[in-house]
Amino acid sequence: MLKSFLLSLIAVVGFFPASLTAQQNPPELYGVGEAYEIYSTILAPREPAAGARAKELLIRAETGTNDEMCLKPEGESVSIVGPAIANFIEVNKKQWLLQRALQLDRPYEFVFDKEIDGFFSNGVGGWKSFYEKYPDSGGYMELSAVGFNADKTVAVVYTAHFCGGLCGGGGFEVLEKKDGRWQPLKWKGSSCSWVS
Repeated sequence: MLKSFLLSLIAVVGFFPASLTAQQNPPELYGVGEAYEIYSTILAPREPAAGARAKELLIRAETGTNDEMCLKPEGESVSIVGPAIANFIEVNKKQWLLQRALQLDRPYEFVFDKEIDGFFSNGVGGWKSFYEKYPDSGGYMELSAVGFNADKTVAVVYTAHFCGGLCGGGGFEVLEKKDGRWQPLKWKGSSCSWVS
């Protein structure tokens, strides 16, 4: 009995360092070139906060999505959008680290989860500290990894912006590559978004 207890204890102790190491490893770099084309297309005209002209776009360095997949294509759109949705779900099972590969006409900077968590460890009051450090940001953006169909002509991405305790919004976007450029895809079905 003592022997089995010791073996169990060794197994448990042996398990913890490995799991802690896995949590401390940074996410892999996200190296999908087409995804950065999509991010650049979406972010170029977008302002993080309504009515605020951000001088510098602040983007969360790690990919993420706060929403469950809610895109529900119908009819012929199932075969068009469905594969990109399936790929979106798969690639977003883990977090990725974004690279400085955006083509934007204004400066942008990445902010890491650890820093964001530090601002808001005591709740929404952290926005005061956030804007003291990033006064020209208008808040920060969050981007998911991008889901594609097989030939990378249809894409699904989640974007969100956070700008205060009751300031923000997010949702899914479906795009198609037409004449070499990414643009919104007209498709049949339902979607969802949030705003506060």
